[in-house]
Amino acid sequence: MAITEQQRKELAAFLRNRRERVAPEAVGIKNSYGRRRTPGLRREELAQLAGVSVTWYTWLEQARRIRVSSQVLNGLARALRLDATETGHLFRLAGELPPAGRAPCSREHIPEQYLTFLEFQDPLPAFIVNHRFDVLAWNQGFCALFPYFESLGHSRRNTLMMMFDERAREMYPNWEQDALEAAALFRAQAADQLAHPAYAKMIEDLRVEHPEFQELWERLDLAPSVPSVRCFDHPTLGRIELGYVKLRLAGVDATLVVYQPVLDSRLVARFRDLVEERIKVRLRSVGGSVGSSIGRPYRQSVPEDIPRIPDGLDPLESGVIPFEVQRVPGNA
Repeated sequence: MAITEQQRKELAAFLRNRRERVAPEAVGIKNSYGRRRTPGLRREELAQLAGVSVTWYTWLEQARRIRVSSQVLNGLARALRLDATETGHLFRLAGELPPAGRAPCSREHIPEQYLTFLEFQDPLPAFIVNHRFDVLAWNQGFCALFPYFESLGHSRRNTLMMMFDERAREMYPNWEQDALEAAALFRAQAADQLAHPAYAKMIEDLRVEHPEFQELWERLDLAPSVPSVRCFDHPTLGRIELGYVKLRLAGVDATLVVYQPVLDSRLVARFRDLVEERIKVRLRSVGGSVGSSIGRPYRQSVPEDIPRIPDGLDPLESGVIPFEVQRVPGNA
């Protein structure tokens, strides 16, 4: 992939910066000859550690027009002791795809503040999903929208796998199109991760269990991750339309997805009734105390004093997202 002059300058500056941060002693260099003019590694020391020539590496720090292979970038990343974020940045500056193989984000990686924010979305259905489309956390509104969700095994709590569940097919009147979009979105987002065992096994399971998925997967379609609308045949609410937005979580490879009514503002109240009924049933079944889906005690009722939308904004107004959070470039 061709890179711009600005990228080459950024790459050179990034390499110099990280080289100066690595102490010679940290990489086993004990004897230093002559006066050391850098607080970190010399160019020749880094070049030797990375397995490249000093001249070639010098050209790289001078932002010259040279092509850097993935193998060399991996060598530089190891020599500079870069973490996953820094390594991905290095690859992108050099016009290469970051190395595949990172494990999907797990529930334990989600900061507590995001779980609280997720709970406050009730009664609107909301959930947190990782790069592999695993549902990591959810609120009561999400369970009200998908009544069968909590009966799924842990490995099946994945939005791509849920799309091919028989119960889900009954809920999507436009199932063929929705399933095609889900498969195409996953392929577009996870293209650089498909060789990872966690991703490859899920795809293979879907191909074996569902001939329809096999057919859709072989089409090699791609879909962008943009706000959209889904139609549902809900067992209690009947035919409903919900739009959804995706909000990328800072500092963790996960996304918050929130469904909201498109045309019928009364749906908010109807979802609130379903959520409160779910809470009452569970409280009765355990004698007044039960843990919530996201790990904290249930509230006695859905709070009315939590402002979700600034005063003066219509929650159903097209294009309005009532949170100052970065819109997701790509996720479930």
